[in-house]
Amino acid sequence: MLRSTAAKLRDGLLAANGTLRHPSPQKGLTTAQRQVLRSLQDGATLKSHRYLDGGKEYRLHPLCGDATPVSVQEVRGLEERGLLLSNHKFPAATLYLSQQGRKANVNE
Repeated sequence: MLRSTAAKLRDGLLAANGTLRHPSPQKGLTTAQRQVLRSLQDGATLKSHRYLDGGKEYRLHPLCGDATPVSVQEVRGLEERGLLLSNHKFPAATLYLSQQGRKANVNE
């Protein structure tokens, strides 16, 4: 019964909209978020450094050169879109690209 109700609702939405579309995870990305994704796709590592006093900072570690800070808001935005995952280690978790993050075209 519940399945048929859901199917009717879906059919109604399809008829009203023509088609259901899921938003693209890379639409609306900031320039900084695109740079982080591009760096990760090129082999960089993103780490979340946590401290005993509760502080947290993100640093992007390229293959060559010094690490650069990344804002918490930028990383959260990528996580909310499902583009980043974490291994949740303490004190330095590694964030890595999800399947969607690996497929994201950030060169547009």
